[in-house]
Amino acid sequence: MSDNTSYSLVAANQTIYAKYFATYRKNIWFRPSWGSLQEMMLSASDCYWIYQDTQRVGGISLTSSELGSFFMIPPSTLTVDMVHFLKNYAIQNSGDQSKVDAYNVLAEHIDVLKSAGFEVLNTRKCMIRPTEKIEKDLDTDYIPIKPQLEHLPSIVQVMNESYRGGMDEGNLDTYRNDVSYYFEHNRQDELLNASSVLVEKKTNEVVGFCLISMWEDMPLVYDISVKPGYGNQGLGRYMLNKAISHLDGFSPTIRLFVTIGNKADYLYTKLGFLSGEETSHLVYRDHAEK
Repeated sequence: MSDNTSYSLVAANQTIYAKYFATYRKNIWFRPSWGSLQEMMLSASDCYWIYQDTQRVGGISLTSSELGSFFMIPPSTLTVDMVHFLKNYAIQNSGDQSKVDAYNVLAEHIDVLKSAGFEVLNTRKCMIRPTEKIEKDLDTDYIPIKPQLEHLPSIVQVMNESYRGGMDEGNLDTYRNDVSYYFEHNRQDELLNASSVLVEKKTNEVVGFCLISMWEDMPLVYDISVKPGYGNQGLGRYMLNKAISHLDGFSPTIRLFVTIGNKADYLYTKLGFLSGEETSHLVYRDHAEK
């Protein structure tokens, strides 16, 4: 790459940007059609064209100190010099903060970002499966019930115990906000009937849950968890099979997201979920800054 190469960012017209995004950005989240890929970006803001000299070579979502969902226009490819330019632009745009996050980075771009000083924080993927009627067997020690807002504290408790020390660990406020958001935005009977709260008969204790939401007109496993000590009893499998069965006739497919390294990945694959391509969250920290 010539030292005289000049990079720039130009605010994009959303309609045109959406068309390019739908064409050149891989459909890593199994959106149902090219049209739905385009629709997603029509309401997006902070979309920019990346120019190399006078040539438009790609697009990126850029907010404050965050780089997101960028794509390249063939035959152009992402280069270390280009990443340095984007990183420096984000730092200046954020008031010279020394930290830049890069979200939804495709696998083929990771090495380039790492060469520019970024490090990988986590990697996730979307998975998809057809809905269908499946026989569901549950140990008679447990009762599945329809989730209601009154279950919020118990669900938060399950999350707190099962995620402690793991890659998806958060804090109680985060868990409460996530569950509150779920109940606020998912009120369809089809979704709630496909969801589960598992109660142990002897103790009346909530030991697991599976919440099904709607995302981009398709059901999504919003969250699923089983308390430590209740694993290896088929509880997670039962709740997923219940969701797959209940949604048959309502939607042809169901999706979920999983963090790479999560042992649940094996269960999802065993149940017939197809993996999409991985995307990563990376971060750049200027360690020279004090």
